[in-house]
Amino acid sequence: MFCAQCGKQIPDGAKFCPACGTSQEGAAAPSEKPKSGAGLKFAVAGLVIAAAAVGGYAMLAPAPVEKPPATSLKPKATAPEQKAPETAAEKPPEPAPPAVAEPQPPAKDPADVSAAHKALDQRIADEEAAAKQATGKK
Repeated sequence: MFCAQCGKQIPDGAKFCPACGTSQEGAAAPSEKPKSGAGLKFAVAGLVIAAAAVGGYAMLAPAPVEKPPATSLKPKATAPEQKAPETAAEKPPEPAPPAVAEPQPPAKDPADVSAAHKALDQRIADEEAAAKQATGKK
């Protein structure tokens, strides 16, 4: 037999529980051990599994597509910006970037290669002379 108050096993026919001292007379003490709560354990386990499934779905589900904000097709009316006139003394003219020649296919004749080298050397010499004249050096 088990105590109705604390659930401890007591000898059959005992009038008081040796563990808690509760009177056993008048109380219909169960003759079996109380239930262990297995149903509650299964319910909690089911809730944990359901929560994990919902969390996994939330992580793997595609994100909702956001629509771009609607834009008006009407152009905005803005006044054109007016710049202050610049004087030549304030800003020196920028030097022109060097011209880049298009690559030419390689020449197969040695005379053509020699002529191409002479033309390139002359072009370099002309550019160096023009640069010296622009800086005022002789």
